[in-house]
Amino acid sequence: MDTNGRRRYCHVRQEALMNPADDLARKIEAIRRMLADDEPAALRSSYLADPSQGRTVLQGSTAPALVPAWNQHPSGLWVPGSAAQAPAPIDLMAVYLTAEEIYGVTPPADYTTRQLQRIPLENVLRFCALVLTALAMPGTSARDVDERFANDLLQGRVRDRVLNLLRDNTRRFLVPQAFMLLARAAVQMSPDTVPQGTQPGDLVGALLCISQTMGHHPDSGPTVIADRPGPLGREIIANQHFNHTWSVSGVLARYARRWLELPAEHRAETGVVDLSQTYEDCTGVRLEELAAVAGYLWMRTVQGTFLLEHAELAALNIPPERIEGVLALISNDLTGMREAVQREQPQQLTEWSFDPFERWPVIRLTEERLLILDPRHLVNRAFGWLPIWDIRFPPPGHTKPSGHKKLAARAEQTLRHFSEVYVSEVLHHITQDASTARRVYDDAQLKAAYSAEGQRIADAAIDYPGTWIVIEVTTTQLRREAATAVPDESQTEDIDKLIEEIDQIDATINALRQDEAALTKAPATHPRRFQPLLVLPEGFPVNPVTLTVIRERARSRGLLQQPDINPLEIADIEELEMIEGIQETSGPSLLEILRSKNAGTLRNAGLREHILHGMGLTPPKPARHAALFETAMKPLFEALPPPTEHAPAT
Repeated sequence: MDTNGRRRYCHVRQEALMNPADDLARKIEAIRRMLADDEPAALRSSYLADPSQGRTVLQGSTAPALVPAWNQHPSGLWVPGSAAQAPAPIDLMAVYLTAEEIYGVTPPADYTTRQLQRIPLENVLRFCALVLTALAMPGTSARDVDERFANDLLQGRVRDRVLNLLRDNTRRFLVPQAFMLLARAAVQMSPDTVPQGTQPGDLVGALLCISQTMGHHPDSGPTVIADRPGPLGREIIANQHFNHTWSVSGVLARYARRWLELPAEHRAETGVVDLSQTYEDCTGVRLEELAAVAGYLWMRTVQGTFLLEHAELAALNIPPERIEGVLALISNDLTGMREAVQREQPQQLTEWSFDPFERWPVIRLTEERLLILDPRHLVNRAFGWLPIWDIRFPPPGHTKPSGHKKLAARAEQTLRHFSEVYVSEVLHHITQDASTARRVYDDAQLKAAYSAEGQRIADAAIDYPGTWIVIEVTTTQLRREAATAVPDESQTEDIDKLIEEIDQIDATINALRQDEAALTKAPATHPRRFQPLLVLPEGFPVNPVTLTVIRERARSRGLLQQPDINPLEIADIEELEMIEGIQETSGPSLLEILRSKNAGTLRNAGLREHILHGMGLTPPKPARHAALFETAMKPLFEALPPPTEHAPAT
């Protein structure tokens, strides 16, 4: 043993022979130094320490740590733990696994085509429907679905590799876009049947090969976003538009109010048409029948059944010919789907184009079976905006009513008007607490107050202490080319339409700044700030790209640039309803939520992302949704057969 070793041995022997009392005193002194030796003597008698579980103190002191934890960023910068945990927009994005990551090799470019040519089309569609239905189930976890199908579809080391990769919460195995692309490719390439003895194609490999290649573009354009989205921005906008999901209860509540109740309440209003009657006149199908049949199919998918016998529908209390009328609108057979996909113009076809599947969410298979490829498309088709499409383009063979084009235009304008009315109703629900000094001023009140010739007026203004929220509602939607990332100027042109709406907000802010009393009938007692809010009831992909482009294009027009104006925010109707639910549980106000978003790390993301991830809130559904859901589903409830009565057991 060397000299240093002998010294350590002797030291240990000496400690072992130490008096136990001295040893205890030494340990107590060590603990004292660790807990309090770094504390200045002047402090030891000047305050009382409150030691409690979970409360971090500075080492060598009883002083509580103001910052209990520090985290190191990948850059090496140390920041307070709370700051490191705040999400950024990129933290909300998931990255899908590719074939190269899973298999360790890059598959040949034609691998998907060669596999699909050896798989019957129906098999591919059933596979896609199985997964898309699982992902669309209410309350489902994408991570749980990923793990379930990784275990079901993969084996051995490949399965282990995928499960290990999925331990990263930002990775995804099953991507809805890839399944829609697989279904579209199968409609083009897969045969109805394959010769007996044919080696089956690799369906999972065909899917993963699509994941490997989708999203690859030779020119991603500029990486600095200014006043134009560019190729990369187009893809981000289309991605968010495709993956945006609505709560089914919200869709049905809005359907009941806009399509059924408001037309009846406003039937005497100039320009308003009865949407239910107009739908029947233009299609030969009653809205109640569409709701009952589509509602039944959706109910079955929620139960996990995406493939059902046509004969099931015969149990509904609806004449068979009326059921067929509904199916003629929302379903197509395999031959019809092939023809529809082949008719799509190549220059309009992108990795986000699935028009035939959205128009006909129900696919008729052989032997009188019905397949719902994606229940999201079914709900949107029957209860969203798309029934207007049926009014504008009646089914072949149905006689159009007299003056059809004008009637269809009035129907669409009626739906747009009632979308704005619905937003106003939600705003009134949000601000209905009479104990606070705030009030919603609607379009009519604003026009009465500011009636100068040429004065542009927003749709609403909410009076909060110290701040006006000025709101413009527009039913403008992304055109198909903009929503599917067609490489043209459609996205920029659609954004420019929004700039015209922002101009109305800016003009209303100027009017309020100059003469607030004209609206409130009371003198302004303190300076005001202004919060511009653009509401798009049908949704708009809000992200750092679109917000930057919109704000830059508004700045170039000199809009919303005064120092008393907060940054423009954009919301859809579901986000407003989330705030309505938050208000019903005494949560933060609309203004408080907008202020916290502007001060948070998700200031350039959507309002929904800030509420859920930035504020960590779980908004309940508004209380009024329950009655509206009942109204929307009443045709289904009335059409369902009575429950079978079983004889009592003996």
